[in-house]
Amino acid sequence: MLFVDGMNGVIHHPETLQWLYTLTGSVSHLLVKTALKLLIVFVEYAESNSPLLIGAVTTVDAKRGVKPWTNLMDVLEEKNGADTELLVFTMTLINKILAALPDQDSFYDVTDCLEPVLCLCPLGVLLLVSVLCLL
Repeated sequence: MLFVDGMNGVIHHPETLQWLYTLTGSVSHLLVKTALKLLIVFVEYAESNSPLLIGAVTTVDAKRGVKPWTNLMDVLEEKNGADTELLVFTMTLINKILAALPDQDSFYDVTDCLEPVLCLCPLGVLLLVSVLCLL
C-alpha cells in the first residue's frame, strides 16, 4: 500500500531522492537493493517522477565530480559475482526511467551516459533494444 501523502512528500523533496540515489552506491548489497526498490516504486508512481529522479542523479554525481549514473553503472559493472537481484533491480529502474521520459531528447541524454557500460553488458544490450522498440 502506498501512502499518497508520503509519496507527494518525496516528490516535493529532492534531497530525499538524492539520498536514495546515494544509497545505491553503498557497499551493503541489502541497502543497495532496498534503495533500488524504493526508487522503482517512485518512478512507477507517476510518469512525471522520472525527470525528478534524473535531476537528483545529476545533482548528486555533479557534486561528486563523476559522470551521471555512476552508482548504477558500478552495480552493473561488478565482477565479483554480484547478486543477480541487484542487476535485475538496476536494469528495471533504468528501463522504467527511460520508458517514462517525455521526449526523445531526454531519452538520448540518459542513454548517452549509460551507453559505455550497457553495451558491455549483455543484459544492457537487451534493455536498450527493448526500450528503443518503445520509441
